[in-house]
Amino acid sequence: MSATSPFEGAVADDTGLSLLQKALLVTDGTVTQLLEVFAGEKMRVQKLGQSMVSGGPALLAVGDHEPVISRRILLRGDRRVYLHAESWLVPARMPADVQEALTHTDMPIGQLWKAARLETFREIVDFRRESNPEIAKLLGGDARILSRSYLVFTGGRPMSLVAEHFAADLFT
Repeated sequence: MSATSPFEGAVADDTGLSLLQKALLVTDGTVTQLLEVFAGEKMRVQKLGQSMVSGGPALLAVGDHEPVISRRILLRGDRRVYLHAESWLVPARMPADVQEALTHTDMPIGQLWKAARLETFREIVDFRRESNPEIAKLLGGDARILSRSYLVFTGGRPMSLVAEHFAADLFT
């Protein structure tokens, strides 16, 4: 049984995107590994900020006072920055060792979940082309950005909302 979301169909039919750009936007796997293969270099995380906040985006279905980790990172290789991401994570819905690693390591989130053998399901909820000079400056490109957002579920509940941003000229 195969179901394609309208989102995936829109990306597949978009003639303005390269095949790799399409893959980056629709993958429900770890983007870090995909980038490493196509860029030919190891990716590393540069944390721009991480803090505990009360409540989070509505898609996470948390209370106004529930603790949520807000995190901003860059994923970079030796030659350039490949991705900017903003994440909101619900600590109560993840194992303690993953919570600890989020605070004390610079491992990508997807690799932390994989190392913990955490069963997850990803649902892509949005794809955008946008102009964002602030993020574009971080990515080293012009103001055009390709973005996607997805929810990560574990145990049937949303554990994380991630918004990823790529320079529109990446892998054209």
